[in-house]
Amino acid sequence: MAYYKLLEMTRGRGIEVRMVPLFLGGLFQITKDGPVPRGSNEYDYMVRNLERISRTMGIEFSFPHSTFPINSVKALRGSYFAELKGKTHDYASGVFREYWVKGTDISEANNLGRIAESTGLGRSEFLEFIEREDTKLRLRSDTNQAYERGVFGAPTYFVDGEMYWGTPEVLWFLTERLSQDKL
Repeated sequence: MAYYKLLEMTRGRGIEVRMVPLFLGGLFQITKDGPVPRGSNEYDYMVRNLERISRTMGIEFSFPHSTFPINSVKALRGSYFAELKGKTHDYASGVFREYWVKGTDISEANNLGRIAESTGLGRSEFLEFIEREDTKLRLRSDTNQAYERGVFGAPTYFVDGEMYWGTPEVLWFLTERLSQDKL
């Protein structure tokens, strides 16, 4: 959700938003952490909070209980392909919409191929790209670099080298920072 607000707030201001994929499952392996456990108070709060934020922002949202957390590794690899073709934000928006609104299983390559195709990316070239060894290594490298920078979860944003984590916090920061025209 912070992603959509970030794009909205930076549009027309000459601010470039550069996405760097982070495989949260890989990060959890490094940190010996894990996703919020289903049925816990924290999980229930997280769902309510995301629903509250989405309503406030006017963003369509339906928490995908049956598939959360999902293995997003192939979707993340696909973002590199989208970046090469100049379609990063179209692809990311398509993946977010399919998972967080429609509940589509984004761990399935065929579903990702359809999403890629709908954003103007070549389906077969996309599917081949996400299985390449160099693509896999790049995601591992980006995830390790994120950890080395102090990243421990998502969403995380860096602005002028300073890290911000968590949807409400990021939205507050962006509102404050952009209203002062410091960004």
